Amino acid sequence: MLISAAPALFAATRVEDVVARPNPAAFAEGTPPRVEIVVTIGRGQFDRQACDVIIETGDGGGAARLSFGPAEERTKSVRHTYQKPGSYQIKAIAGSGCTGNRSVSVTILAKPDAAPPPSSANAAAEPVAPTGPGCPAGWWLAPESVQGARYACRPNLPSKALICTGGTSYFSENGIIGCR
Repeated sequence: MLISAAPALFAATRVEDVVARPNPAAFAEGTPPRVEIVVTIGRGQFDRQACDVIIETGDGGGAARLSFGPAEERTKSVRHTYQKPGSYQIKAIAGSGCTGNRSVSVTILAKPDAAPPPSSANAAAEPVAPTGPGCPAGWWLAPESVQGARYACRPNLPSKALICTGGTSYFSENGIIGCR
């Protein structure tokens, strides 16, 4: 049993996910849209090496580098401005210290699909439903799950185990972590 668990404990840092927000993005009054490119990595429990991820934006612009130190967050982002409408393939490519590659397509529209209705200073603000898949803070989109309006979110678990006190020990089961 210990042998089957060992690969997960000692697994190399891997690129798990790349997401573009907003997607689609649109020019607003002639201003090119800025897109946030979010990359999430996964680490084995004992993985303590740095990891570099190269971001290719798909529009011929220069590549960006995201560096993840051993004790840093598992999710980082970079912003990119697209100058022309079109569909672009964003790639997150494993660099030194990482394995795996991920990609996502982003659509840049020449103008918004629909203009928002004029607002009144006296009108109460209503919540706006998201236009595409999105997960709440602390969760990330499982890219393989996206099928139209259907999608699933995974918890953004910490890169290392919690430090438990008072005679308790760390546990992780079915996406839940804690001390007991």
